[in-house]
Amino acid sequence: MHPHDAKAILREKLKAQRDALPPAERKLAADKALGLILQMPEWKRAQTVCLYASFKSELATSGLLESALRAGKKIILPRVADENQRCTLHHVANPASLVLSSLGIPEPSAELPTIEPTAVDLFLVPGIGFDREGNRLGHGAGFYDRLLSSARSKGFRLGYSYDFQVVPAIPCEPHDVRVNAVATPSEIITARTH
Repeated sequence: MHPHDAKAILREKLKAQRDALPPAERKLAADKALGLILQMPEWKRAQTVCLYASFKSELATSGLLESALRAGKKIILPRVADENQRCTLHHVANPASLVLSSLGIPEPSAELPTIEPTAVDLFLVPGIGFDREGNRLGHGAGFYDRLLSSARSKGFRLGYSYDFQVVPAIPCEPHDVRVNAVATPSEIITARTH
């Protein structure tokens, strides 16, 4: 099976599993993952963090946004910039100022100051699935692969997901960008390198 087709099948399976989680379980999972991330040396060292506003049944990022604000970190969030599916990064002083994109995703307004990806110390990377090698299954549009490629590997790339979203193997294609680690409610997985 071609990796593209295998990804589509896995994507649907994991999304359905994620959507089936009761709200109380989602909240507990996000609180546990937050506790682990706040202890990471990479998080503590990072002064500029690229987070994202979770939506639908994604593992919630609101606790991380609040913690980053309290810690005085510079918060950066991505915005889908154009029909070519590129992202721009914007400094967000107040997460309450986010606006809904055409896809219904909370993101910064275009007027907020832009930041180069190379200025980011830590990227929180969403995914529908991850494996222990750091391979990531995204939504299929390639936003984060392009964004992380443009960062030239400077920033620490931290995947973020529920435990069940870590699977034995993610089908890979040449353009896919790996994460350095994955944070789940029960562990921080350091990606194994080949």
